[in-house]
Amino acid sequence: MKRILMLLLIAVSANVHAQANVRAVFTNENIDIDGYLDEAVWRTAEPITEFYQREPDVGAPCSEETEVFVLYDKDNLYIGCKLYGDPKQITAKEVARDASLGSEDAIKIIIDTFLDKRNAFWFQINARGCMGDALISQNGAVFNKSWDGIWIGRSKVVGDGWTTEIAIPFKTFSFNKNQTTWGLKLNRNIARKQENAFWPVANVDSYKFQVSDAGPLEGLEDLSQGIGLDISPYALFGMDNEPPDDREYPVDAGVDMFYQITPSVKSALTVNTDFAQTEVDDRMINLTRFPLLFPEKRDFFLDGAGYFNFGLELDNRDNPYANKLIPFFSRRIGLDGNGNPVPIKWGGKVTGQIGQWNMGLLAIADERDDKAQEYAVARISRNIGGQSSVGFIGTIGNSVGNADNHVVGADVKLATSNFRGNQNLGVILFGLKSSTDGLSGNDVSWGGDIIYPNDFLYIRTGFHEIGENFLPGIGFQKRSGIRETYGNIAVGPRPNRWGIMQYFIKTGFDYITNMDNVLETRELKLTPMSIRFKTGDQFDIAMLPTYERLSKDFAIHSDHTIPTDIYEFNRFQTSVTSAQHRKAWAGLSYEWGDFYTGNRQEIVLESGFKIGVPFYLGVAYEHNSVSLATGDFDTDVMRVNFNFLFSPNVTLYNFVQYDNLSEKMGIQTRFVWIIKPGNEILLVWRTIAQDPFDHWETQEENARMKIRYNYRF
Repeated sequence: MKRILMLLLIAVSANVHAQANVRAVFTNENIDIDGYLDEAVWRTAEPITEFYQREPDVGAPCSEETEVFVLYDKDNLYIGCKLYGDPKQITAKEVARDASLGSEDAIKIIIDTFLDKRNAFWFQINARGCMGDALISQNGAVFNKSWDGIWIGRSKVVGDGWTTEIAIPFKTFSFNKNQTTWGLKLNRNIARKQENAFWPVANVDSYKFQVSDAGPLEGLEDLSQGIGLDISPYALFGMDNEPPDDREYPVDAGVDMFYQITPSVKSALTVNTDFAQTEVDDRMINLTRFPLLFPEKRDFFLDGAGYFNFGLELDNRDNPYANKLIPFFSRRIGLDGNGNPVPIKWGGKVTGQIGQWNMGLLAIADERDDKAQEYAVARISRNIGGQSSVGFIGTIGNSVGNADNHVVGADVKLATSNFRGNQNLGVILFGLKSSTDGLSGNDVSWGGDIIYPNDFLYIRTGFHEIGENFLPGIGFQKRSGIRETYGNIAVGPRPNRWGIMQYFIKTGFDYITNMDNVLETRELKLTPMSIRFKTGDQFDIAMLPTYERLSKDFAIHSDHTIPTDIYEFNRFQTSVTSAQHRKAWAGLSYEWGDFYTGNRQEIVLESGFKIGVPFYLGVAYEHNSVSLATGDFDTDVMRVNFNFLFSPNVTLYNFVQYDNLSEKMGIQTRFVWIIKPGNEILLVWRTIAQDPFDHWETQEENARMKIRYNYRF
């Protein structure tokens, strides 16, 4: 351990290799963002052309000619792209904002406004003008795609490929106004070839969205954020119906305000917050004895969320253990235990950077049981060296009980992307203590994680202990009173034959004891074959030996209970997924084997169909057939997406889901009209029906029309 820490400290202090640079050209000319690079001013900027493949032919020049131009005026950053190729072979099916473009012809842009090689803004656009954005932190280890910024982008397919124009207001960014050089990283995706090409060169040992290898973007002078004030009022009109005769017509209004205290520190205030535009959660059936984690989808909490990440969350893109313990989990606020909204009365937040310091401060109140419940979070960290940091967190409030609760903690991350030249290495250490009325002692949690996340050899190992009385009042934990040790190793050669992109051999373990060191859970996962093909298809096969000690009976189903005992069983898994760049794609996984007192078979089927340009049909089906000593039962979950994508600004989403245990069907329809970025009209209809395949019985209906307008000053 000492040797690893020493190597890390040496690598952290190493100089970053010099990168090619580009200079942004100032313009006073008007640029019409229509997707055509027909303004003469574009020709005044020197094009970025030296794109190199990260996959499939590592280090080779991009197979298609690519040109990117950068301009700016005092209010906006402009990026124009000329992407050559056969227009008949362009893959561009997606239109809706924030759609996954991993299987599309697209250009992706990473902008590091502080040049800190840690945090960045991410933007993407495909050949049809489908836009998406995200916030990157921890040098690409944390990726928050649910963030929505205000910007404009248009694309056009032309005779020798496709072109795109992007305008990003400086009001959308946080930055240091005295810093004239930012970081820039560009990624072109060519779907039919499964090709990812980057400027500057991105090696396969880096994170896909790594920030530290961005090139300098120079010449950004006299940028304006105005006074940095955004005011976004909304008006809401609705209908709530609970048959047979309970019907109401709510009318409401509220406002969100954002003020840029400094160019690098942003504040937000929300009053009478509404989340009508939020997507519903995917319905799941839980066959474990631990709670499920659902992602945050609400804009107010997503904006600046990376500033609140703590401990293992600092590396959560590749860490399946990061969700075992989260001291601050924003879904605890404004939602009850079943995921149903409770009113948020007000909230305030400050996020940003001051020199080498990062901060996230939040105070908010919701209404539960007809009384206000207040919460507060403070997260402060300081950057050390190139990619390391030290910080602390404190929370006040309890959304899971009535007892007063607060949590304090500290963490350290040592990381580098220059280990042994250009490889990644990281160590995370953390400690937390909770204080809860009525609980004393055994209220400390601590742990650490070492990761070597590189292309040919991937290694992760870690340990954490969660005290029996540790309670994160506005956080999340799967289980308490445990000591957990885990590890994963993967070897991924690239044979460059038989159509194989990469072949993986993986093994992993998870070993959990109680506080007396008595084994409770042992899970192994042995994956002798995991293949990514150059076509984009994938095939996996694995074996999962499991040990479980149940200290009390486990009600797995309303009619079935697994008794206290020790269980050992073996399960097997195989899956195949076709490439999503095709008009129709499908994925199938099958898991089978022993399960407690009997056996279980699980089938998961997902498929998508792109019919023409505006219509998308997606289907997902999950089936479990469980046989136990107490009898048999089946579980089914079905989800259907039925979307009309008229343009990037006009979309109609329809989502239907059903599970056979609750025998309820939920339907949500969302019509979104983005008049211009920040100004939109939203129509939402949601219904829940009981026994829909027997006799349709509506239990609840809701309709909302929300009008939101954004004023920028």
